[in-house]
Amino acid sequence: MNFGDEFEAEAGSEQVLARFSEHSDETLLAALPFASLAWRNGDTTVRYRMTSILPREVEAGDTDAQAWLPRLSARDGKLVMEHGLHQEIGWERKTDKSGMAVLLYDDRLDNPVIEAMGHFVTGETDANQGSLMDRASGMLRAAANDYSAAGLLASYGRNLPGGNSLRVSYASGNALQMPAQPTQSLAQVFAAARPRRAQTYSISLSGILEGSGTRWRASYRWQPAETVTPVATFAAEGSEPYFNLHLRQPIHLCGSGSGHVDAILDLRNLLAEGYRPFLLSDGSVLVFAQDERSLRAGMVFTF
Repeated sequence: MNFGDEFEAEAGSEQVLARFSEHSDETLLAALPFASLAWRNGDTTVRYRMTSILPREVEAGDTDAQAWLPRLSARDGKLVMEHGLHQEIGWERKTDKSGMAVLLYDDRLDNPVIEAMGHFVTGETDANQGSLMDRASGMLRAAANDYSAAGLLASYGRNLPGGNSLRVSYASGNALQMPAQPTQSLAQVFAAARPRRAQTYSISLSGILEGSGTRWRASYRWQPAETVTPVATFAAEGSEPYFNLHLRQPIHLCGSGSGHVDAILDLRNLLAEGYRPFLLSDGSVLVFAQDERSLRAGMVFTF
């Protein structure tokens, strides 16, 4: 709803339905409300925002649903959903050449998801009891203890010559930490995750190469190595953790201009930072990471 040129309001709710499988008796149903109110005066905006939806990074090829669906995990063998309550008061100023924003936030996070890769010495473990597990890849996803966080988020962006852009940001708040401990069971490792005060610093550069039309984005976000979840989890424009490079190359454009084909190369966590290995009591190894080093490539068709 728009009230003249100065005020804008938005409110709504997302409904989420999830279950283990088609014939599972366990079904998870939740409503995730959100609302915002903004006052504009020229290039300046003051905004209040409330949401229970955690944003995901929007990747090439994702649908709108894939980009915003909440993450699921398990606790004590039961399906749970990551959600919470985020409230913020922010100030931002945007011009044709630059933009900056500062906001204060207060969060409550329920069923925060932590991910790990397991190398188990036996096929049968207690992983299925306390987490969601993909045996083909060894990836685990489990719910940690609920926690609260309050902090500050500030960012500055500027358009550079040649169609390039620069963005820097700072955030403070709580993130889950995996402290180094003696050999223990899988359940004890997950239960050991505790929130701690942390800070992050991010920088990203992006643009389009002249002649080839290649779109590129390089970013780096630093935060303490012991942390396995992001600071300011509800930040809508947060950078991926550590060093990342994304390339998108147009290959063919239809004569009508209505469709095209792009090649995509996505390199994540190139320096393999943030890995937290744990040795379990049965000799298995569990490696936590906020974002694993990976390479993805593919084609995107637009009609």
